[in-house]
Amino acid sequence: MKHSFSAALAACLSLVPLTLSAQPPADAGRSAASYQFALGKLLAVEGSAAEALAAFERAEKLAPESPETVYVLLEHGQLLGRMAQYARNPSQRDDNLRQAAAKVSAARKLAPENLDVLRAVGEVYIDLSSTDPSALETARDALEIVRGRDKSDAQSFLTLGRIYLDQNQPDKAAEVFQELVNNLPQQRMAYALLVESLVRANKSGEAEKALQEILGFDPGSLEARLNLADLQSRRGDAGAVLETLKSAPEEAREDPRLRRQLAWALYQSGDLQGALTAVDSLRTVDPEGQSLGLLKGLILASQGRNDEALALLAKVQEAQPKDPAIAAATARVMQRAGKKDEAARLLSGLAETLTKDGKADEAAQVRMEAAQIYAESEDWAKVGPALGPLLTDADDAVRVPAVLLQADSLARDKHYEDALGLLAKEKESPAVASKRAEVLVRAGRQEEADRIFTTLAAGDDVSSLAAAQAWQRLERHQESIPILEKLTAARPNQPILGFMLGAAYERTQQTDKAIAELRRVVKIDPEFHAALNYLGYTMAEANVHLEEALELVNRAVALDPDNGSYVDSLGWIYYRMGRPEQAREHLERAVRLDPEDATLQEHLGDVYVALGQKERARQAYERALAIGGDENETDKVRRKLGDLGGGK
Repeated sequence: MKHSFSAALAACLSLVPLTLSAQPPADAGRSAASYQFALGKLLAVEGSAAEALAAFERAEKLAPESPETVYVLLEHGQLLGRMAQYARNPSQRDDNLRQAAAKVSAARKLAPENLDVLRAVGEVYIDLSSTDPSALETARDALEIVRGRDKSDAQSFLTLGRIYLDQNQPDKAAEVFQELVNNLPQQRMAYALLVESLVRANKSGEAEKALQEILGFDPGSLEARLNLADLQSRRGDAGAVLETLKSAPEEAREDPRLRRQLAWALYQSGDLQGALTAVDSLRTVDPEGQSLGLLKGLILASQGRNDEALALLAKVQEAQPKDPAIAAATARVMQRAGKKDEAARLLSGLAETLTKDGKADEAAQVRMEAAQIYAESEDWAKVGPALGPLLTDADDAVRVPAVLLQADSLARDKHYEDALGLLAKEKESPAVASKRAEVLVRAGRQEEADRIFTTLAAGDDVSSLAAAQAWQRLERHQESIPILEKLTAARPNQPILGFMLGAAYERTQQTDKAIAELRRVVKIDPEFHAALNYLGYTMAEANVHLEEALELVNRAVALDPDNGSYVDSLGWIYYRMGRPEQAREHLERAVRLDPEDATLQEHLGDVYVALGQKERARQAYERALAIGGDENETDKVRRKLGDLGGGK
């Protein structure tokens, strides 16, 4: 049977006279203080906070120098802290916290090494930091002492780590949480906070390791599995994402979040049909889900089903009209469907909205995207209006790329003096100088251009790289090779330099050198999809190493599934392997993805010839001629048309 509070209190009171009468005066004071302390604790448990505080005050006055006073101050401060948490009046709350801090600080002066006191200091000063930010340092310092002396105090470790997170010191927080999980394994909360700290400290690799450790002792942790898959997805490892999601226990596999993430992983790994099946099964549960609508639209776009993709993406874009990524995806599909003006208007309108909302950086990116649509379509006159205010922006990081794009557009439209005049207004830099040289070459002023190229090539790495890039944009790859060979020798682990050099070798018919250099690049960076595709296509053109080429390009397509050039490479390899039906499937998809590429149309025509479909071949060749391009290539297509027995 439980004793009532009054019965317990009566029992205490009955003992007091005997206790006091049996001790000398000093001990009597300590005994009376002990009584008041016990009374205060009982009153606090009963909920009589005011009476408890009074009892604690009496205990402190009766024996101010007693060792037990430390615990009186401690209980007193903690009670004031609890009262602060429930105070409705903010001023009362703040007053209680200040008093609580004073009590635990007094206890710390009496017993500076007492761990219970240090824990209380941490607890009270954390609450006080809501009105006095400097209090957080006091709490942190106290808990650091606890951390050093009691490795099993999980709560103090957790609180200390959170303080470092609040102070935006994720590296320090990660140290604390890592120490905790080393001392006390399988602490789920500690692992969760460790992962958060590592992510905020940009240590994604260590965060992945921590999440894998969680799954090691708790494979059913859905949150850990989804977070691990998310980190793997951010670094572009779709294969790892698939493995993480597919290895979930059976009971977790039906969770909609896991199924949704799996659908995205299938899309990002290039398994378009698998992704589409996964999305359709989810859309029966959530037919209006915006994320699923976006994913299905992207899948259909990657399959070249542009009209179906647009119908879905337009709905998603209408629901989230200020999302730049969704608008850009929608605009790209519009461009493929031959609606470039509509695509550019969509992006320009969004840029205006973002500017009004004060999101200047996002607005600038969207305007550049709109201008790129016109540049890729060679509609040079519309590039400048699409760039609009970027051409006069005060920020160099915004203005200079816009000026370079506009100067290039003007030069390609044969407005050379306008392009040079625009560049003359900019501060001299390797990027500006190389673009000026490029314009001069296009204008037929080779001698002036050569002087600039000579100066750039003799400069530092940035300057010489700018010269090499300009030569390559001019299709003068031989001139870029000495520069790139020098840069690559100095920086052999820079994959972009090796990629440019390999491309230059290929374009100058140095196939063996191209293959060797590009192989080196993909060994350095196995996820460099442009290099994977270029290497595979180079092998296919040379009709060598076709099995290896197929593997390389399959990896490139998986990494960038809606890249028409990559899909074309895949089809072309199948054609070289004597498998025209498989080639046709991929090449038809490629021309849906990139309908304005003459080479893709020519490749498709070649496959139709191999399949005996002469009329389809004729149509593909005629589309290639209508698109136009290099004169040597168009002559070759005309000869192929002639071989069919007619045509334009």
